[in-house]
Amino acid sequence: MYRVLLVDDEAIARTGLRSTFDWEKHGYRLVGEASNGQRAMKWILNGDLDILITDIAMPVMDGLELTRRTRELCPWVKVLLLSCHSDFEFVREGIRLGASDYILKPTLDPDSLGAILDQMRSKLEEERQMQRILTEHEQQQLRNKKKADEKILFQALSGDPNAIEDLEARSHGGSYMMAVLQLDSDIGDRAAGGQQKDWHDRIERLLELLYDQVPEALAARLETDRIAAYVPVRPEERREVSEAGIKLPIRCIIGLSRGFNSIGKLHEAFQEAVESLEGLFFYRDKQILHAEDRLLVDAESAQEGSTSGLYGFRAGLAVGNMDKSEVELQAIMERWKPGRMNKPAVLKEAEGILGLLAMHYLPGGPALPQAGEAGRLRSVEEVKGLVLEAFRMLREEAIRHPVPESTLHERIVLQAVQYINARFTEPISLQEVADDVAVSRNYFSEMFKRVTGHNFIDYVIDLRLKRAKELLSTTSLRVYEVADRSGFNDVKYFSKLFKKLVGISPAEYQGQHRK
Repeated sequence: MYRVLLVDDEAIARTGLRSTFDWEKHGYRLVGEASNGQRAMKWILNGDLDILITDIAMPVMDGLELTRRTRELCPWVKVLLLSCHSDFEFVREGIRLGASDYILKPTLDPDSLGAILDQMRSKLEEERQMQRILTEHEQQQLRNKKKADEKILFQALSGDPNAIEDLEARSHGGSYMMAVLQLDSDIGDRAAGGQQKDWHDRIERLLELLYDQVPEALAARLETDRIAAYVPVRPEERREVSEAGIKLPIRCIIGLSRGFNSIGKLHEAFQEAVESLEGLFFYRDKQILHAEDRLLVDAESAQEGSTSGLYGFRAGLAVGNMDKSEVELQAIMERWKPGRMNKPAVLKEAEGILGLLAMHYLPGGPALPQAGEAGRLRSVEEVKGLVLEAFRMLREEAIRHPVPESTLHERIVLQAVQYINARFTEPISLQEVADDVAVSRNYFSEMFKRVTGHNFIDYVIDLRLKRAKELLSTTSLRVYEVADRSGFNDVKYFSKLFKKLVGISPAEYQGQHRK
């Protein structure tokens, strides 16, 4: 339906126009009528019409002034002037101002009015079609430019120096943030191991929504379910853009970098955005994750805590002390927090724990969760649940099938041997090893000799002498260097002990193997 507005200062004329022509039948809808141009302006200002039928001679605002204002405010509107015989000069002026046609009031009838309206409608349809073509062409040009810019961004993120230079020229060196948008993988059947068939469509929709909300952004598709976005912002808008400017109806998670001023920092900004997504592992209820909110992890202290915690946990398992192991396990998982450990460190530690549990699990029982299962989980709480479930299964199995004392002794000594083999070139004591396997010094000494046939010190000396022989026969190191690298801190003691046990001095042994 094409919208028509009637304007005439004579009420009888408006009534005649309204009642003598079947508007709906011919595809028109009367949106209103007014007694002068001033009263008609509310429709003009709202743009709520397609065809204006107006008398020329009216009080307050005549048809010519109404025509001029209508063409200025609503250039698509077609104007039909109503005139008398004596108004011809006014009609000419109206045509000059943009009126499409005129009709003499004395000759006005439904047929002539319908013919003129149909001509106007045809003209409107032609112009609208032309406008659609122009709009589609402009939109296609914008899409083509956007696609070209997206390719440049992808190449820049890949480290192409020419693309980085080109992107800098296009951005005019302004401030920006990098965002990584990831589809929420709860959707569909990803959790079941299947790949979503509609991810491509979802990513394309995500791009559309991003450009709708942040038109100046530039995005590049990264993986099946991720896109990277370059978002130009003024410094004072950084937080506002992320919180208010990127609110997408499609379910996704957004990782945001800090603000940067140099395109040369593009890759750093991108990495910040990617790493910000790790926060999802700890905060499942957040949609937007900020680089500024990430606490720095002290890698050295985290590693120290991990090592000591795992030693205690492993020692408890070795001696069958499940209560001790549980306490150590809870202490380990207490450190699985942002700011203390990042996602890769948590997963690595969890996989190590699952591996230890598997080593101590007797065959024949229900299958324990595998270490690789931790990497497929989406949150730290899920990882904790998996580890605790594996520990519970081991504990229940230990209650049902206690380990024989002889087997337990062998297991403890095996753990001790692994500890000694890794550290025999360093100062090492019986007490240190006993502490590692969580038994008393005297009990460990007796058990070690019973299982291995050697006392502790003889076992360590044997390992050191084997290392010394290896170094003497394969390297040109001096004797004091060999002693130091084999775990002997006194070269005289080393030389005396070596000759006593091997039968010749270290130098003679080295000389024999050089021939």
